[in-house]
Amino acid sequence: MKYTTLLMDADDTVFDFPKCEYQALRSAMNGRGYPFDDEICSTFSRINAALWKKFEMNEITRAELRIRRFREMIGTCFSYIDDLQTVSRELADDYVRFLAQNAVYIKGAEEALEELVMHYDIYIITNGLKTVQRERLEISGLNRFVKKAYISDEMGVQKPDRKFFDMVLSDINEKDRTKVLVVGDSLTSDMQGGRNSGLDTCLYDPKGKVTMPHELCDYRITDLKELLSFE
Repeated sequence: MKYTTLLMDADDTVFDFPKCEYQALRSAMNGRGYPFDDEICSTFSRINAALWKKFEMNEITRAELRIRRFREMIGTCFSYIDDLQTVSRELADDYVRFLAQNAVYIKGAEEALEELVMHYDIYIITNGLKTVQRERLEISGLNRFVKKAYISDEMGVQKPDRKFFDMVLSDINEKDRTKVLVVGDSLTSDMQGGRNSGLDTCLYDPKGKVTMPHELCDYRITDLKELLSFE
């Protein structure tokens, strides 16, 4: 096979993040006595995704992201809440705790990994919070497939910064960059990061939203098992 090593994103590539997010947010809101429905979740998801993009571009800090997503969601959905900062911090703490307990695989991902691990060295590369990702790797059993997980929160730098990938590449077994493939769902984080580091990239795009050819992607797949056919 052309590649020996996969650097794989976690959320929305292996884990079904929308499901994990929904369950964690519902538990946090209900636990504090606040109503919860699909519209509230949709609002939070939109805000959260936009802030993560700002974080990737170093426009906000991780600590700011952690609280601000709840402050903006509350301001949009619960204008009657007066102590915005306190409630935001409480919900942020609860959400992170519940998210760490939710590690739902994307349909077919676990079965794909069982086959991929027989052909590749697999490493996880993620911008997620260390307190969340370490627990999810353990409770999901994902650790049995991967040689190591690299979490930006522990490394002090995040995707798509080339420094993140250089740190990973200096640590993994494979030293030939041409044999390393970045696999992930994000153009701005995974694909751009791979490009910044001179690595080949493969976009996981199960809904076919991205038109190929694309300047950031060498490949596009809709199912992780397609990686078994790479030569």
